[in-house]
Amino acid sequence: MSETEGQNAADVAPGFMDAPDHSVREGLLTYTIGFALAAVLTAASFLLVRTDLIWGPGITMALVALAIAQIGVHLVFFLHLTTAPDNTNNALALAFGVLIVTLVVGGSLWIMAHLSHNVMPGHGLAQMDQETLAAEDVVRAQGVVASVAPESIEAPVSGVVTSVQCEEGMHVEAGQVCVEIDPQPLQAAVDKTADELRAAAAGLERNQKALGAARATLERREAAGARSRSVSRLRRSVERLQAQVERAESDVQRAQAALTAAKTAVGETRIVSPIEGTIRTRNVAQGHKISAKAKTPLFVVAPDSAQVDVTIDAAQGGRISVGDAAVITVDDLPGQTFSGAVTKIEPAQAGAETIVGIAARDPNHALSPGMAATVRFPTLQ
Repeated sequence: MSETEGQNAADVAPGFMDAPDHSVREGLLTYTIGFALAAVLTAASFLLVRTDLIWGPGITMALVALAIAQIGVHLVFFLHLTTAPDNTNNALALAFGVLIVTLVVGGSLWIMAHLSHNVMPGHGLAQMDQETLAAEDVVRAQGVVASVAPESIEAPVSGVVTSVQCEEGMHVEAGQVCVEIDPQPLQAAVDKTADELRAAAAGLERNQKALGAARATLERREAAGARSRSVSRLRRSVERLQAQVERAESDVQRAQAALTAAKTAVGETRIVSPIEGTIRTRNVAQGHKISAKAKTPLFVVAPDSAQVDVTIDAAQGGRISVGDAAVITVDDLPGQTFSGAVTKIEPAQAGAETIVGIAARDPNHALSPGMAATVRFPTLQ
């Protein structure tokens, strides 16, 4: 045997049973080694995706490396592929098979992607049918944008302004604090009325005890058959004490009302915006003394909503309720939509059309009074 033939004879894969000088035991041992390596690589792949020892983006490359190693183990230890001449045909057949599988799988994926892009699937057609039916079932109405008066923020109590938190042109939410007034003078009134209430309650308690004692004495005298003159005096005393109790009860009620009013006044030192909108006018500054009787408002707030009134026939109007959502479009603002909600429904009279009022959100104040509007009520979608 030549040197080249000897090298080719020795160039065999592990476990190749037809190789010279290879026993069955050696082949089984090689298969066992291959199985162990494959199991180790498989376990390493599962552990790899659960560990945090490797940088996240590098896990993909590590999995690819393990997959290539797995392929190498199977080719060498199980398929017995080497560089020997007698394995050339096996290597070519394997490469050709991989090429065919790649072409079939890749071509199938390309065809399905092309069909998905150019042909609408059945569920898409069904969805279009449902949307078409729903669109036909939507209530529509024509109307106009009505004028909405701005809201004025006035001083509910008098005092010195300690803080101004809203500026002209600023957007405010409903309930947002804009002005704070010094509450100390009003708190003093709360303390005073609280003392008056305690005094009135104590006086009521004394009069009630005196009335109770007088009634008990009168009952004993009447039961003992006392002289009529003595009983008469006791009755007059009871009546006088009863009147005092009633006056004391009135004093307690007045003191309680005064205390409630004083506490309310303290709470009103924090003046808030009644609506959501934009501050258009500001007439107050820190340190100013303001009066609850002043005619000039502290602020004027333009609401961030517009009123749209539409007319609709009585049959369709019966399907709409206060609070239902509405979508508004206007001819003068193509491409824009405004969301809103039903705020009022005027019942139809004698077959006339129903008038429905909608409050539409308009933070940019794009809607102007008199604009023609189309309103959709997607109540059945």
